[in-house]
Amino acid sequence: MKLLIPMMSIAASTILFANTIELGEIAVTDTFNNSRQFIDDANTTEGKQKFTPKSIETLSTQANMNPYSVIQYSPSVNFTPVDQAGSNEPSYHDPIRIRGKSQSGPGGVFMVDGMPISSNPGGGKEMIDMENIASIDLFKGYVPADKNLGFSSLIGKVDINLLDPSQNFGTTFSQGFGSDDFKRTFIRVDSGKVGDVSGFGSFSYLSNDKTKGEGDLKRTNEMVGLNYEPNDKLKAQLFAIHNSDDHHNYYNLSYAEAKDLDTYFDKDFSKTHPTANNDVNYFDWNKQSFDTTAVMGEVEYKPTPNDKITIKPYYKKDKGDYWYSSGNLNAAAGTNRVIDWRIDHDLFGTTAEYDHTFSEALKAKIGYWYHKQLPPGPPSDQVKYKVVNGQLVYDGYAILADNDYHILQAPFVEVSGKINDFNYVAGLQYQSFKIGALNSYTNGNTASNTSLDYDTAIANGTLDSWASVDAKTLHTLIPSLYLGYEFDPSTTGYIDYSRTYGFDVNLFPTYIQNRSNFVGKNVTLQQLWDKLDLELSDNIDVGVKRKIGDITINPNLFVSFVKNKQANIYDPTYLVNYPANVGNALGYGAELSAYGNITDNVDFLVGLSYNRYNFTQNFQSSSSATVETDGKQLPDAPKVMAKAAVSYHIGDWTLTPSVRYSSSRWGDVANTQKIGSYTLVDFDISYNMDNFIGSKDAVFRLTATNLTDRKYIATINAADNFLAASGTSSTYQTGAPFGLFGSISVKF
Repeated sequence: MKLLIPMMSIAASTILFANTIELGEIAVTDTFNNSRQFIDDANTTEGKQKFTPKSIETLSTQANMNPYSVIQYSPSVNFTPVDQAGSNEPSYHDPIRIRGKSQSGPGGVFMVDGMPISSNPGGGKEMIDMENIASIDLFKGYVPADKNLGFSSLIGKVDINLLDPSQNFGTTFSQGFGSDDFKRTFIRVDSGKVGDVSGFGSFSYLSNDKTKGEGDLKRTNEMVGLNYEPNDKLKAQLFAIHNSDDHHNYYNLSYAEAKDLDTYFDKDFSKTHPTANNDVNYFDWNKQSFDTTAVMGEVEYKPTPNDKITIKPYYKKDKGDYWYSSGNLNAAAGTNRVIDWRIDHDLFGTTAEYDHTFSEALKAKIGYWYHKQLPPGPPSDQVKYKVVNGQLVYDGYAILADNDYHILQAPFVEVSGKINDFNYVAGLQYQSFKIGALNSYTNGNTASNTSLDYDTAIANGTLDSWASVDAKTLHTLIPSLYLGYEFDPSTTGYIDYSRTYGFDVNLFPTYIQNRSNFVGKNVTLQQLWDKLDLELSDNIDVGVKRKIGDITINPNLFVSFVKNKQANIYDPTYLVNYPANVGNALGYGAELSAYGNITDNVDFLVGLSYNRYNFTQNFQSSSSATVETDGKQLPDAPKVMAKAAVSYHIGDWTLTPSVRYSSSRWGDVANTQKIGSYTLVDFDISYNMDNFIGSKDAVFRLTATNLTDRKYIATINAADNFLAASGTSSTYQTGAPFGLFGSISVKF
């Protein structure tokens, strides 16, 4: 809404003033409606969705820990955690698919302020409290050159924009409680601007019993942020985070159990120590414990109004244990074992950019990205235990290896601008992707007489030349292009293209588990390693954004051409099965996103999508058998999804019902294991109060999740590349039942 006061001239002869006074045109913009929208639609020149504080406050439910719980309301995003905290996923992958694709390799989906600091396996997945997030950017098909970073970008990127230190002193405190003994405390204190410096410190503690079975979740986050801004040319920021995460895992159902949820919905690990030898399904032997430290910085310097230099260094250290029960590992390992996957790794890197504005029609950016990441991925330190008389007894190593760093480097350029009604962004990245050398010591060092100390075991170990490999470097061009045309001020059509990438690390553990077969066929890991390649996806979107009053409607068509997709195939040359980059896949579909203010009291968000994602060929699974995969939907990828949220404001009250629907999914690539559809309904009620116990603002919130207490399968653990013939069975985890949660948040 704009209030216009037209120019007026008042003659001196008619009033006492001697001179004419001209007020000119004054524009007063009412931003109230925009601040209430779920999606920020200010920037239409990039193929992204920006989720606002409104989305973060309303859609993140009670845990306020996982950004995926917000972006799951975007079309084609499938996020299915197994509990209300949204965090008890397996350690080795993110439980999120975008347009049917799952993340590949040890790369994380989310970034922080444009820095690719997340990774898998390990901790740190929920190391940022939602109260410290200003907004969340979601990139699906189109990923610009300066965001196409990290060990993988195959399914897109989620960029978390941190909330800067406030210029004013203040404190935010919130306390939540609810079902399954859920408790969460959060506090943030902002110093306000003191001279040229401002800063904040925050702390949170979350605890929650599992929704089924024995075990719990405990997490703490500590974060500090500093901002130095001596003038309008220089700005420097530093953020440091420490995250501690301890939680017990949930039991994985078989397909037979997943089909009968009335009987097996609450099945979990045993509450009591086993009495039989080799019984590994005790709850306290299936858990995770990680400590993660992250440091991120940003220096921005503007020597002139048309020039900007930005440098963003980042570092993350992750250490902990992922315990899980295992069945048949390999002939040497024995039958049932408990595995302690000991993880101690770090990553660090930096991005440097120089931006120059020539004119509105031409803006240029040149940059360089360097990233160094230590495995696991593939695993290097997995200790196995057997169960004897109900106790764990050390039984050597399941995997013992020494990995070098993975190193990624990429210079990139980007040009953008607006010419009349056209907007464009064109980028190109030249990436060097080095996979670190790997020395294996597993063979001959798997017995109980091997030192439990990793460094000692490596020093005294016997190098296995069959299962060791040299470093491997891949070079790839990664282009991107966005073209937009404004038909009128309310309508923009666009087409965009970008290439994304990923790298799976399944080959090494597969070789270790089946080493005797490979050696018997005279096949070294190096022979197979030399054939590995990057998985590449070329993504094209065509869509329209139409503004009707305060409502935006965005229909979109998309297609992805995937090559070098990893599949576990039979190789007639070597007469063995192994993961190889030989697959081609096709993804395509349609999306509809709509959001905005229906009236002054009602705002909404809707996401509808249809997705197909499948291999485009069959695969040989043995010397005489073929698995029919051509045209069949890949696992855990629903074809149809629908989600919606509506907020109704009545005075200081806000009522927000939300619903998410997922069609049926398959649990295997051959489409023999079908999981039914489900619909989840949540309901959020909030009440705003001023001057509550002296506060500037207070929000009381009551949230009901899974209101109908629907029994459903949340996560399907079935990697795209595992065929039925590989001997790897899909497993299934149930979703969270009905939960009721309350919270109070106050700002002083």
